[in-house]
Amino acid sequence: MTEDIKPNWKLDFEHYEKLLNDRIFYTNTDQREKFIIIYNKIYLYTTLTNSFTQLDRRGKVGGFFNECKNNLIISYDLANVNYINASKQLLRSAIESFFRLSLAISKYIEYKENVKQGIYSATPTLRDLKRMQDTHKIGNLTRYLLGYYREVPVEALYEDLCNIYSNLSSIVHVNKTENFTPHRYLEDYIRFNQDAIELHLAQLNKVIDNIIQIIYYFSFSLVEEGIDISKRNLVEFEHSLDDNSYLDLIDEYFNSTSAR
Repeated sequence: MTEDIKPNWKLDFEHYEKLLNDRIFYTNTDQREKFIIIYNKIYLYTTLTNSFTQLDRRGKVGGFFNECKNNLIISYDLANVNYINASKQLLRSAIESFFRLSLAISKYIEYKENVKQGIYSATPTLRDLKRMQDTHKIGNLTRYLLGYYREVPVEALYEDLCNIYSNLSSIVHVNKTENFTPHRYLEDYIRFNQDAIELHLAQLNKVIDNIIQIIYYFSFSLVEEGIDISKRNLVEFEHSLDDNSYLDLIDEYFNSTSAR
């Protein structure tokens, strides 16, 4: 008789399995279209930039690229199953990985330009780029990043990402009451918060928009490496932007540079 009595942990696990079967995803709600748009952009990022993994085999470009891509995908998936705070934490990691990726790409570009000028030794800028891409001090990383990309067409895009990163950091450190996860039980994860998901999707969408535009900026310096992102690849993406002036600014910047 006593053998038929299930222990509490087993009852709880069976309850968990039932909740999994009952769970509704945001992609099955009226948020579906927003999720489709963001998925399209994440897919665009991963396909446009796969060739970045071939850059600087001895460096960390490929590692930072894959880390950023994976964090974006997992953040997206967590948002769909209503783990919004966990999704925000992964989105923060994606931004940090992208910052490191940016510096690693810039280090490669800087090295390539130095070689063209017959400079083969490690310059102070190269050493700084290498040091900052690997630093554990995030404040130093973001300050250096904003200084390095000052007065280029994507300066404001990096500022946006830094502001979002700072906002998401409060979620990670849980240092404010309003950042506590509101869910207490598993059942809470099948109850949707419309305002919370809309704000988070807007943030996720903004991050991927900025990342793609910055990657477009880098592509102009990497044509010789086979990375050539044409405006034709970005037509649908460009139409989805609230402000597509940055793509035009990037075009104008490199057109004026090549004309000198």
